[in-house]
Amino acid sequence: MDRLKGRRAVVTGGANGIGRAIAVAFAREGCEVFFTALADAEAAQATLAELREHGVRADFALLDGADPDGAGKLMAAAVAALGTPDVLVNNAATMTRTAFLDLTPEEYERVMAVNLRFPFFATQAFAARLRAEGAPGSVINISSVSAFKAVSKMAHYQSSKAGLSMLTRSAAYELAPYGIRVNTISPGLTATKANSPQWRDDPALWHERGKDIPLGRPGRPEDYAGAAVFLASDESSWMTGADLILDGGDAAV
Repeated sequence: MDRLKGRRAVVTGGANGIGRAIAVAFAREGCEVFFTALADAEAAQATLAELREHGVRADFALLDGADPDGAGKLMAAAVAALGTPDVLVNNAATMTRTAFLDLTPEEYERVMAVNLRFPFFATQAFAARLRAEGAPGSVINISSVSAFKAVSKMAHYQSSKAGLSMLTRSAAYELAPYGIRVNTISPGLTATKANSPQWRDDPALWHERGKDIPLGRPGRPEDYAGAAVFLASDESSWMTGADLILDGGDAAV
């Protein structure tokens, strides 16, 4: 415990799912947390209350990652709430399922804006502030095994995640001289709000999708929290540009 005591983290998309699990794990380790939510103020308030139960400062803002000025607004709000952050978790994402030949430019642009452009410029704003202060930091990008494993009706989403994974490597290389590390967590099949119609409304389909995973089940949001704490802490101080694939062993077979 207290591995992140005295640190400040920004977690985008922190009101639900993987983002919330990471935010709570950070707070449990003594980290102050600022998080964003798209529009679910009720879920955001519930997450905020849980974070504060751990005795840390916490706050949130409603923010759409598709906003062209979103990265600047994110950093300004985070600094106003907690001060300069030490950790940035780029978790906010959007996903739709549309056949490649039916995909519209509007749908493509929104997915790319939220999943790639927003974390790109959020990372830039975060790193620029740390460089100006001569402080180290850690960026954690939440990508997906979809970045390298094709499935149908997901070309736009998979392209955005592949870009995010490459952003990790590029930014890690350029930001290393400033002591800013950048790493990826790539989740496998996981029960989240985005795919809730499957695991809530069609549990038989969900079981069918997960039965061939070597560890015997799909992931849960909490399965990624420990890795995020590790990447945010000094325990990973010589680690940058890496991709932690957490998928129950699915990529191994």
